[in-house]
Amino acid sequence: MGKSKMNNNIIIRKETKEDYYHTEHMVMRAFWNIHGPGCNEHLLVHSLREAEEYLPQLSRVAEYNGQIVGAIFYSGAKVVDEKQEHEVLTFGPLAVEPTCFSMGIGSMLLETTLSLAKEAGYKGIVICGEPEYYPKHGFVTCDHFGIVHPAFGNSDAFMAYPLNEGFEEIHGKFYEAPVFEECEDEAKTEEFTKKFPYYKPLTLSCQWLHKERLGRISGIRKNSYTILFWEKNIPAKLKGSFYGQESDKLPVVGDYVTFEYNPLGDSVIVSVCERTSFLQRPDQAKTGVMQYMVSNVDYLFIVTSLNEDYSYNRIGRYVSIALQGGAVPVVVLTKSDLCNNVGRYVSEVETISEKVRVHAISALYDIGIEELKEYFQPGVTICLMGSSGAGKSTLLNAICGENIMKTMEVRESDSTGKHTTTHRQLILLRNGVSIIDTPGMREVGMADVEQGIDTTFADIRKLEATCKFSNCRHDTEPGCAVKAAIERGELSYERFRLYQNLSAENTRNYAKKKEISKWAKEYKKNKNRKVWEE
Repeated sequence: MGKSKMNNNIIIRKETKEDYYHTEHMVMRAFWNIHGPGCNEHLLVHSLREAEEYLPQLSRVAEYNGQIVGAIFYSGAKVVDEKQEHEVLTFGPLAVEPTCFSMGIGSMLLETTLSLAKEAGYKGIVICGEPEYYPKHGFVTCDHFGIVHPAFGNSDAFMAYPLNEGFEEIHGKFYEAPVFEECEDEAKTEEFTKKFPYYKPLTLSCQWLHKERLGRISGIRKNSYTILFWEKNIPAKLKGSFYGQESDKLPVVGDYVTFEYNPLGDSVIVSVCERTSFLQRPDQAKTGVMQYMVSNVDYLFIVTSLNEDYSYNRIGRYVSIALQGGAVPVVVLTKSDLCNNVGRYVSEVETISEKVRVHAISALYDIGIEELKEYFQPGVTICLMGSSGAGKSTLLNAICGENIMKTMEVRESDSTGKHTTTHRQLILLRNGVSIIDTPGMREVGMADVEQGIDTTFADIRKLEATCKFSNCRHDTEPGCAVKAAIERGELSYERFRLYQNLSAENTRNYAKKKEISKWAKEYKKNKNRKVWEE
C-alpha cells in the first residue's frame, strides 16, 4: 500500500478504509450538477467497493497536502459476441476535486493505473467518458474495434484503450457490472447524499457540462466579476460575445454562470444560466433606465426599522419589485424594542398585499428571530434590501449566531446609519443558505413593474373592473366601486393612494425608459452605419 507516484506534493496511492468518506465526498463534488441535478457517482463509488467486479488492486486515489483530491476506480467488464465472452477492463468514475483542476491530477491517476493494468496482462479497457479528454491519452472510439454499447450503439463518448495483444480480436456488445445500473435509483441516491454537506441540485439547460464549469456570481465591481466556485471566490471577466448585448442579459449577483476556469488569473464567463427570479428598479440617477439588481432570489427581506426609517410607501414599492421579479416579499420590521405600537405597523404593512409576510423583531433582545429561521433552509437564497441603518447586518448576524456582516452604529441625531454594504455581495452560509446583501437605498423608483403592481393590488384591480365607467378616475364619477369600498371600510384610503402613486410613477418611468431605449438603438444604428461607410 506504499506510495506509487509523487509530483508537486501529489501522492498517488491505494485507498484505505479511512479514506472512504473523504473519497466519496470528493467524487460528489467533482460531478455535482455536471450532468444534471446533483449526481449519483458518490453512491456508485460506495457500492462498487462491495461488488465482485471491483478491482482495488488497480484503483487509486490522489492525495494533496493530506486531502483526497482525486480517485479512479477499476472494475471487470465483458464484451460478448455470438461465440464467446471476452474479459475486459473498465473504469469509472475518474474524479478530481473541482478546486484542483489544471493540476494534472487526472492525468497522473490515468497514467499510473494504465501501466498497472498493462503489467497485469489485461487486453484492453472500454469506457464511457469525456470525448474531449480521453483521446488525448490514447483512447479511440469503439467503432474502431467492432465493440458496441447495448443501449446506444456507438458514440464519441464510447471509447477503448488497447493494453496488450489480442484486444483487436475482441468484438461484440459491451456489458459493465450490474452495480452501475443499480446506482441509478434516485431515492437511494437522495438518502445516501444526506451523509454529506448540503449542495443545491440544479436543473439547467447548459447540462451536460464539458469544458466549462458552473459557478455563481457573488460580486460585481464595474467590469470585474467574482464567481463563487465551491468555497472559493475567483476573479472573472466576460467573454467577448457579451459585449453589445442588452443590459438584462449581462450577469448580476445571484446568477448561475458557466465559465472557463483559470486558476492562475481571470476565468472567462461564457454564459448566464436561466433565472428563476430577477429583481430590477429604475436607476435614480438616470430616470427610466433600469438597474438590474439580483437574480435567483427566493425571498426578498425588506428590512425597515421601526423609527424614522419606516415608510409605508417605500415598503409598497419593494413589495411590487419582489412580486414583479418572482420573489416572495418578507417585510422585517426591526428594532421593535424602540416602538410602543408594533401591532399597528404590522397590520398596516399586511394591507399592502395578501402575498406579503410580515415579522417584527428585535435583534438586540432576540425577539422574533426564531420566526425568521423558517426561511433559512438549505438551498434557499435570501436577498436583504432596506435603508442604511435599518439593521440588515445586525439581523443576519443574530440569525446566524456569528459576526458575518460588518455593522456600524446608528447616528442618534436622525436614527439613521451609514452605508455598511458598499456593493451587492453573495455569501454562502455553512448550512447551504445563500445571502445577498445590498447597499442601503432610501429611495426606490418604479418602472416596468406593471405585473408586480397588478399582483400587489389585485383586489383594487378587481374593483376597478366593476366601476360603472371603464375610464373611471375614482374621483367624482357615479358608480365607482373603489370609492364605495373605501366608504364601507373594506379598502383603506392610504393603500388606494399608494396604488395610484405607484401606478402613475411606473407609467411615467416606463415611457421614459422606452424613449431612452429608442434613442440608444438609433444612436447605435447610426454609429454602426458611420463605421461601415468609413
